Amino acid sequence: MAASIPQNTACCTLGQVFLYDRASHFPATLAAWPALPIQPEKRMIPMHRRLPIQYIAAQALRAVLCLHAAAALISLSGCASLTATADKSSQPETDSLRAECPAEVRYAAIASPGATLAELKSVSETRLAALHLTATWSVPEGEAFVDSEADRLRLQRLLSVVLPALERYPVVLFERMRLSHIALVKNLTVAGQRRKAMPAPDTASLVYADNDENICLAGMELRTHHEFYHFIEHRTFGDFYYRDPLWLSLNPAAVSYGSGGAAAYGTGFVNLGHPAAAMVSRYAFYGPEEDKAEMFGWMMTPGYARRVLQWSADDMALAAKRGFMIRFFQEQSGGVMGPEYFMQRAQAVTAAVQQSMSNQ
Repeated sequence: MAASIPQNTACCTLGQVFLYDRASHFPATLAAWPALPIQPEKRMIPMHRRLPIQYIAAQALRAVLCLHAAAALISLSGCASLTATADKSSQPETDSLRAECPAEVRYAAIASPGATLAELKSVSETRLAALHLTATWSVPEGEAFVDSEADRLRLQRLLSVVLPALERYPVVLFERMRLSHIALVKNLTVAGQRRKAMPAPDTASLVYADNDENICLAGMELRTHHEFYHFIEHRTFGDFYYRDPLWLSLNPAAVSYGSGGAAAYGTGFVNLGHPAAAMVSRYAFYGPEEDKAEMFGWMMTPGYARRVLQWSADDMALAAKRGFMIRFFQEQSGGVMGPEYFMQRAQAVTAAVQQSMSNQ
C-alpha cells in the first residue's frame, strides 16, 4: 500500500532536489523523512551552485540511504513495478509511472456507461477513420475483448486514453509514417512479458492493450506516444535500435545507456522524471532508443510536457534534446508540429483536445 507525500514536498537524491506533486506515490514511511522545502513548480535546483560542499556531502550520503530504503519498501509493497516478478503473463501488474502521475489530467468516457461492445467499437472506428486509421480488434500477442461487463469497462478505459492521444496528431504524420491500423486488445503479452503497447511496423500497426490494471491514465497516454515514436524510428531508419549520432552527441560524457527497455521488466522498476542532466526519465537510461521515445512521450502528454519545459530551463542538454524533437517533427508533419504546437502541449492542463486539430 502506498501513500502520497504532501504536495510541494522535496526529496533529495544524490545532490539534486526533486519536487513531487500531489499525485506522487511512495510508501507511507517516506512521507515522514526530512526533506528540503522548495517553491512550488521549481525543479532540479543544482545544489552545487547554492550550497557548501559539506552540505552536499551530507545530502549525498542521506540520499544513498534513502534510495536503498525506498528500494526495499517498493519491493515489499509491489508498488510501481512494470510487471510481477513471478509469472509475468498471469499475475496483475502495477504501474511504473504511478510515482509521476499528474493528478490534474482527466479523461472522459467515449460513450455512455451502458454502451455495448458493438457501440464502443463503432465509436472507435468512426474517430479513427477521421484520422485515416482503421481499428482492428485482435493480434496474436493479445486477446480480443468480449461483450461482458468487465470487458466493456476495460475497453472504455483504454479508448478514453488512446483515442484523444492519437487525435493530437495531424493526419499527415500518420500518412508519412505509413501507419494504417490501431489494434485494441486486452492482456498483451510479448516474449512472456505483459505489455501495455507495442509497435508493429510489419503490419503498419500500433497495438494498445488494457491489462486489467489500476494505472495512471496519463501514464498510459505517455506510453501511447512512446510506442508511436518507436514505430516512427523504425520507419525512418529501418531499425528500432538505431544509434543516432546526432542524438548521442547531445549527451554529457557521463551518460551511459543500458541494454534495452526489456531489461526493466520484472524488476520492480519505478520510473521517475529527470534523474540526471540530459535525461527526461530513469527509463531513458535503458538505451538511446528508449531515451528518444521517452523524451517524445513526455513532450506530448498533458501534465508531463509542462515538466519537460520547466526542466529544460535549467538543463541545456535536455533543452537541446527537446529542440531536436521539435525540429524532427516539424519536418515530418509538414510544419504542423513546430515550436508553437509543443508549447501548447506543455501548457495543456487537461486531456481534452479540439477535434479540428486532429484533421490538420
